[in-house]
Amino acid sequence: MRISDHKINEIRNRANIVDVISSFIPLKRHGRNFMGLCPFHSEKTPSFVVSEQKQIFNCFGCHVGGDVFKFVKEYKSISFIEAVQEVAEIVGITIEETSQNEPSQQEKDIEELYEINVVTARFYSNILLNEEEGGTGRKYFKDRNLQLTMQKAFGLGYAPSKRDELYKYLLTQNVNIEKAKMLGLIDIGDNGVYYDKLRGRVVYPIFSPNGRVTAFAGRVLGKVEGVAKYLNSPESPIYYKRRILYGLSHSKDDIRKLDSVILVEGYMDLISLFQKGIKNVVASSGTALTEEQVTLLSRYTKNIYVVYDSDPAGEKAAIRSIELLLKKDFEVKILSLPEGDDPDSFINKHSKAEFEEQLTKTYNFLEYQADFYKKRGDFDDPNKETNAIKELVKSVSYVNDEMKREVYIKHLSQKFNIRFKLLENELLFLLHKSNSAAIREVERGSAKPLTTQEKKTNIPLPKEPKSKVFIIEKTLIKLLYEGNEQIMGHIFDNILPGDFTNDFFAKLAEIAFEAYKKDIYDPATLLTMLTDAAMQNYILELTLKEQAVSKKWDDRFSDDEPVKLKIKECEDTIKQFHILQIELQLKALKEQLILAENQQNTNEILELIKELSLEKANLFNNSASK
Repeated sequence: MRISDHKINEIRNRANIVDVISSFIPLKRHGRNFMGLCPFHSEKTPSFVVSEQKQIFNCFGCHVGGDVFKFVKEYKSISFIEAVQEVAEIVGITIEETSQNEPSQQEKDIEELYEINVVTARFYSNILLNEEEGGTGRKYFKDRNLQLTMQKAFGLGYAPSKRDELYKYLLTQNVNIEKAKMLGLIDIGDNGVYYDKLRGRVVYPIFSPNGRVTAFAGRVLGKVEGVAKYLNSPESPIYYKRRILYGLSHSKDDIRKLDSVILVEGYMDLISLFQKGIKNVVASSGTALTEEQVTLLSRYTKNIYVVYDSDPAGEKAAIRSIELLLKKDFEVKILSLPEGDDPDSFINKHSKAEFEEQLTKTYNFLEYQADFYKKRGDFDDPNKETNAIKELVKSVSYVNDEMKREVYIKHLSQKFNIRFKLLENELLFLLHKSNSAAIREVERGSAKPLTTQEKKTNIPLPKEPKSKVFIIEKTLIKLLYEGNEQIMGHIFDNILPGDFTNDFFAKLAEIAFEAYKKDIYDPATLLTMLTDAAMQNYILELTLKEQAVSKKWDDRFSDDEPVKLKIKECEDTIKQFHILQIELQLKALKEQLILAENQQNTNEILELIKELSLEKANLFNNSASK
């Protein structure tokens, strides 16, 4: 469904962001703002700030921020529309569907893809649970000790072995066949006849974090020559494999509650653990862990147990995951199950308590890596041993906490009887190398992939020089996004977006100017007009950081006085801006004076210099008199 901008603004204006967020996490007043522990990453010292005045929030730890809708969207891992509906329900506003709220064509297309997947999932599930041809699938899951309740909870199914059962069913449901083909459910042979892609396989629906069917994985039963064990849906507008963790929609609440997650490889690993009551678990679905998956997990916890298969492939996968997890500040523990076991087989032979006991016997990442290199025989050869120790130090370099790095290096020094200073120098070299690479990337403008919107604007984030003009323009931007009509009007009466010398600030000023012309002043709505994520984050930090760290400021003044001070700050900054502009013009004129070709040109330039100098003096005098 589509909700009109007018209705969205009505809901935003009715909702008090402090009340809404307080219903999910505890907040304490801190001066004019409220603070609490961030729900999107693990922390012990609060860095999560909510401004009741501005109706926005920001975490200075993980940099998630926005308005009330953004919070609900991120906290519950739901769509924007669903977040608006939730907030509307909280504040008692009824959303009526009208012709005016007709969804866009793109929204309709996306919803159609989801609906096709739902129809397909129901078809496979019905075959498994109720039809005779699903008997093969039922026997498979029975042999795997999987209860009926789990089969239903995870929407498991069976794809009939006949060539086109699903295809025929989709036709009866008036499904767009070309779109079903795009989703990888069916395909067309060389003979021009459609066939089912997953036929003869048990089927695992893959859900998005908010529980929508995005894709399918089909497992062949038995060994079939030349046939892949698993067949997965291709990527589509609703499925990006690198961004999906199997089971997260089922486990996210338990992950938050326990502040830890168990990472496994396969679908059955996860479901079997879930069946035994271990529910804070996700699966990488047999693929190497990706940066996107780690980022997704970091919203829920920073404590992870990696429990991959105990075979060589599983061990290598665990080693590869360490770098990604450490870079995102995860506390990494790795569990090595008895040889020949994976989480599925272990939990089917043992109890929940026995598995949890195993979690108390985990390795930290250094111990695991060292043991891995030892089993590989690296410590039997001096050259290999040197390389292995360098790899261990390299892993330490990914740790962001300086004290932890020193402890790890000391541990390596003692373990391998190598001078601490030698290992420390290697660490410093790696850190310097990493920092230099990062700086080069920033200079090239490629520090991180640009989002679609960032590509559209293509304006790099401003660096932080100490020049007067930069500081003044930054102050003006901060004042514009504070949400005061009088201040915005005063700035735009004197300064236009094109007057800003910094491209990033000029773009922000342009957006604020367009909002001002539409009588939009409140910070939360202004924030939504910044469709560029980099701009949103910059404004959130700019407008909230000062208040977040300055309780004395709020305590010192009454409700009226800070506004008066802001207006005074605004007036002073505008004057400083104009003075700087004059100074730049004077500098240019003095350079022209040196190059003047005749007396007439010299006199004209001198006259301009005199006029500008007088204007500058008047500005100074006006500032001094106030």
